[in-house]
Amino acid sequence: MLTRVGTTFPKQWQYGPEEIEIFNKTASQVERNFANGRNLLISTTWFGPQFDNGEWQKIEQLFNDNARFDNLFLLSAIDPLYLMEKDISEMCVRFGIKNIYKIGMFDDSKYEWNFHAIVGDHLMPKYNDDDVILKDYEKDFLCYQRKPRPWRVDFAKLVKENNLLDNGIMTLGAKTENDYDWSEGRTWEPITLNESHKSYEKDGQNNPAHYGGIPNDLVTVGSLEVWNKCFLYISSETVFDHWEPVFVNERIWKTMIGLRPYIIQGNPKTYGWMERNGFKTFNNYWPHVDLVHSIDVLQDHIKVLNFLKDKSKEEKKSMYKDMLPDLKYNKQRFYEFSKEQKSKMENLFC
Repeated sequence: MLTRVGTTFPKQWQYGPEEIEIFNKTASQVERNFANGRNLLISTTWFGPQFDNGEWQKIEQLFNDNARFDNLFLLSAIDPLYLMEKDISEMCVRFGIKNIYKIGMFDDSKYEWNFHAIVGDHLMPKYNDDDVILKDYEKDFLCYQRKPRPWRVDFAKLVKENNLLDNGIMTLGAKTENDYDWSEGRTWEPITLNESHKSYEKDGQNNPAHYGGIPNDLVTVGSLEVWNKCFLYISSETVFDHWEPVFVNERIWKTMIGLRPYIIQGNPKTYGWMERNGFKTFNNYWPHVDLVHSIDVLQDHIKVLNFLKDKSKEEKKSMYKDMLPDLKYNKQRFYEFSKEQKSKMENLFC
């Protein structure tokens, strides 16, 4: 017996069809491999008592019906797990659950696979190396930030305070009317590039009125004119704090297809995850900063940007040339990794 709860991205959104297909494939595998059990499969996208989409209410109805389950399957595809540990514990107690299987974007699970790598293989553009290689060194860094999450607002402030804004290209989304306060009470000045939404008109997720007109670009490196003149990519992540689980989404994979070194504005444990999965990191180029064990990620990123500021353009071009074999390796490894993730997703319990 299988009971399914939870929602997905709508099918008209860019990732929607892929998430729906994966939800269905996961359900089929659970039914096939746990045919004699009472199974509860939950898609954790926007799932928990804090959401008003009606999915948690289905769990409450199952509580009221005194439903019993042997196995709980948590499927995390696109977004981090928003369900609190106390809510998982409550379900286990009230449903009599014996086993929990964490599937998808869980770095501590044997059933881990990376959704964004899977969809990236066919949705991300197949750039030729000449399309994305650093053409003419003009800017030290590129940092796209759309939703004004707290660490993004704080980082933009630090960049301005250290007179580094002109050394790179940065965006930071504006407040959107009736939206959640992503900044958690902060004030800031938005930074936008007056980007066109024409390329995103059909994906269902882009509204030019949101976040100061910064597009929700899930799969491309953005404007090649911008990309080709920026050296270091600062990947501003959805999950930031070091005590949270590692969550790797499309932002990192853009550096692979775009042949760029990167630093991670997020959980420092992500560097270890990248290396365990066969990817090169570039922290050895900034020897004065230990980003892997950082307890102040934003200040350490400022140190990296000052390090680049103090180098001549020729020194930085030479650094990129030295990195290029690893950058090309990362690009090839991304497509290998994507196929590996798809195989894991399709063969969960083998």
